[in-house]
Amino acid sequence: MLNLPRPALENGRPIIEAVPASPELKTFIRTLTERAERLRTQRVDPSVDNMLKITGEGRKAALDMRLIDPGARPESETKLDRAVGRIVGIWRATEKERCTQLVFSDLSTPDPERFNVYEDLRSKFVQAGVPAAEIAFIHDAETDVAKKLLFDAVVAGRVRILLGSTEKMGAGTNIQRLLIALHHLDAPWRPRDIEQREGRILRQGNSNKEVRIFRYVTEGSFDAYMWQTLETKARFIHQVMRGETSVRSAEDLEGGALTYAEIKAIASGDPAVVEKIKIDTEVRKLDQLRAVHANQQRHIRWEIRDLPRQIAEAKQQLAKIEADIATRNAADEADFSMAVGNRVFAGKGAREEAAKALTFSILSWRDDQSLQARGTFRGFEILSRGKQSGFGVFSDDERIPDLFVRGQATYSSKLNPVNPVGTIQSIEYTLRNLDKLADDQRIRVARIEKELADYQMQADRSFEHEERLKQLLSRQAELDAALDLDKGDQQGVDSTPELKDEIELGQMPSPAAPARDHVAKMAEAYMRASKTAIGELPISQRTPPQSGPVTGRAVAKDDGHIAVATAANSFIIVPAAALNRDVRIGERLALRFDQGLPRLDNDRSRAR
Repeated sequence: MLNLPRPALENGRPIIEAVPASPELKTFIRTLTERAERLRTQRVDPSVDNMLKITGEGRKAALDMRLIDPGARPESETKLDRAVGRIVGIWRATEKERCTQLVFSDLSTPDPERFNVYEDLRSKFVQAGVPAAEIAFIHDAETDVAKKLLFDAVVAGRVRILLGSTEKMGAGTNIQRLLIALHHLDAPWRPRDIEQREGRILRQGNSNKEVRIFRYVTEGSFDAYMWQTLETKARFIHQVMRGETSVRSAEDLEGGALTYAEIKAIASGDPAVVEKIKIDTEVRKLDQLRAVHANQQRHIRWEIRDLPRQIAEAKQQLAKIEADIATRNAADEADFSMAVGNRVFAGKGAREEAAKALTFSILSWRDDQSLQARGTFRGFEILSRGKQSGFGVFSDDERIPDLFVRGQATYSSKLNPVNPVGTIQSIEYTLRNLDKLADDQRIRVARIEKELADYQMQADRSFEHEERLKQLLSRQAELDAALDLDKGDQQGVDSTPELKDEIELGQMPSPAAPARDHVAKMAEAYMRASKTAIGELPISQRTPPQSGPVTGRAVAKDDGHIAVATAANSFIIVPAAALNRDVRIGERLALRFDQGLPRLDNDRSRAR
């Protein structure tokens, strides 16, 4: 990879351009607080008003009051006016170099039917002397060809001011060659959106050694809160990515609405609001991390109780495989010999005759679902088992019986009804493969033992950020009291469940993986206890198909997942919500998959 230089950010950080809130904006924010209060204390139809709508209007008002009231007339400098001054100034100062600039706004996009920031900025640029041909909107390039032509024009310096949204001007926008400045007119919700925006200019291939990034903020509005929240989110994500926290899960808060407490704090204009913003966001994140830590500890205790059983069973299985290897080696005869029923096949042509007899015997008992011996070979029993009838009528391929080879342990093989000799070859391969099975089993034993040792080291660890969380909660309570915020709106963690074995899974956030693992363990235990599985064979979880029918029996479930046994020793796990009804353990199910999603196959259910 070429180690091409990237431009440095002037002064090492973005430039904050703050303008005071207008009286009209302050009045409007107070009305938002009143609306939020009504939502909190009264029954308001969400189609009429909701927190998402209030938040959206507050963010738009911080950008320009005319997005709320098209008839509003700004009487003082707005952040759009400040942005025009900075952009035009840079345009003039870099005219010789033909440097370019990007302007981002997600809250107002071009719309000829109403006031929008894009058209307002363009008219002000033109009034300031910028040629209209050097100004462009990303939204005007509606095809790939048009977008390429536009990008080429920016790279060449013919278009020097390009306005766009994160969605349309984020990833894939490679126009960095002459970029000298980037302007954030509004703040998105997610840190990764900031990365996408600023990644357009802070990248290899930019000919400028130093660039500038501007963030425009209207004081006393939603702007300050949004930027502070983004900074705190980004810091937590950075810690997780760098491994600076041992917690394995952290949510990137992407909700689109503020709380009543947050809106009330913004409207107050109190300097303590900035501190409260920072503390609330950090408390919320630590609250989530502590809940994840509690769930991890619960999962660790479960594993510590269960893994010794798994180790003992794995060692027992390994001993059986090693004994079967010895049996195979002791009976390693040069001449073929196999018994089918009461007849022994040996000598010339024995392989072909034995293959025909074995295949005939197995297919004759294809409806027998019990595991029965059909012959012997090199000290091992050859067994077969008919397929379960399931739902509807099976095709001939689906009704091919399962074939097994049994010594101390039992191993799967494959019946070939079309080519009987192929069945013998499959049995011989199964025996040759015992050495690999033993190696795999030794690796499994070592892996499970290491897992147990690792879990024992992790058990009963305290939450690493507990002291920091206590300090934040104490300061949060002081700020809430000072700002007169209702207790119901605090972001505290007093209700977080304590770490006890009796806690039910539904009482705390539960990552998907541990929950699925728990259902898988329950499925295996049920299949063993109910004799659904062949005792000596391992039980495996299979990946559900992308499409087509599947029949089976429900063998385990929780609130989110259902395990369905699809064969003697295999099962799949599907989302419980996808089946749209309660499912009983032991119930036969007919499923149909479409693009990986299951549903109950009513037609096959009726044919049961």
